[in-house]
Amino acid sequence: MTTGPQMQLSPRIRQNMEQMLAAQLDSLQSQLKSSNAALQKTAQSAALTISDDLESLRDLSRKSTQDLKDEVAHRRAEIESLMRELEQQRLSHGKIVTGKVVALILSGIALAGLMAAFSAFLGAKVATLPPPEPPIQLIPEQLTGSRTIRGVGGLGQVIVLPPGLPPASCPIGAGTNRTCLTME
Repeated sequence: MTTGPQMQLSPRIRQNMEQMLAAQLDSLQSQLKSSNAALQKTAQSAALTISDDLESLRDLSRKSTQDLKDEVAHRRAEIESLMRELEQQRLSHGKIVTGKVVALILSGIALAGLMAAFSAFLGAKVATLPPPEPPIQLIPEQLTGSRTIRGVGGLGQVIVLPPGLPPASCPIGAGTNRTCLTME
């Protein structure tokens, strides 16, 4: 028997170990290949999905952009149409208002001419009328002996009362523009 560490393994153990290591290495290599294949398949599937998703997103973006452009063009056409209609209405209203203003001014001028002619006619008519005659008033019996003095041209008159008939205050309800007398 030998004492101390042995530096070499027996050839048989060594061969067994090498076989086991080779078997484990083969198993690891086959697992690694199958993992690699599955990972590669998953990566390819993910790449295809991402590519398809990007293409769908690009198509959706193009469609949304085109729809937005179509909507903007449609709204713009509507606004332009409304603006044309408003412009036509403004021109039509302008013509109507101008016509009415001209008619109003012409009718005002015609009315002013008629009023001037009528005023001239009335002035001529009044100028040719004889002056009004003063009204003849009947003097009551008690006022005999009174006299009426008229102003120049018949304007105004003063009544001189006979003696014994002084003026007095009129009772309430006698009316306006009256002169009351009392007998002494």
